[in-house]
Amino acid sequence: MRVIGLTGGIGAGKSLVLSILKTEYAAEVIKADEVAHDLMKPGRGGYEAVVKVLGNSILKKDGTIDRQILSECIFRDERIRKIVDDRIHPLVWKFIKDKISSSQSDLIVVEFAIMGEREDLDYDEMWYVHASEQTRVHRLLENRGYKIEHSKRIIAGQATEAEYLARCDRVIKNDGSMEEVRNQLAEILKNRGQKEL
Repeated sequence: MRVIGLTGGIGAGKSLVLSILKTEYAAEVIKADEVAHDLMKPGRGGYEAVVKVLGNSILKKDGTIDRQILSECIFRDERIRKIVDDRIHPLVWKFIKDKISSSQSDLIVVEFAIMGEREDLDYDEMWYVHASEQTRVHRLLENRGYKIEHSKRIIAGQATEAEYLARCDRVIKNDGSMEEVRNQLAEILKNRGQKEL
């Protein structure tokens, strides 16, 4: 079993890389953000933790957490972001560790955006999906409808390129076509059955 940590900033195109790994290499994909969202559903430990910190003002009428309000609170106030992260991240990583332990897959890819989380799991390798800021801002405008200033503010709040490069073993360049990404992955995984990737 190989466990790969896959990271990169918002808009870098991690989803494309994950899609190729899942469909063409039968990788089991675990997205930390999706795990966190699941743990913040009513009745789950993350839900209780977030509501305790931010109160009922972040809830929709149906009692679920309003993701947009939560996101705004976190990006607006560093103190709140840290409090929420300190409560949610341990739950997320425990869930992921348990999932890896019970997996039958030969290749597991754990995707996350926050660089400091790499120490929580014993990865065989860390991969960084890189795209220029211009490309990322364009993707966020096209795919999510984010305004340019909002996109730049989110990007500025994430790890720097230097931080990603210092902690990752490989860089997957994603400013070009899907075929270019596919070729990079084929090169990385060609010796997949051997000890080294």
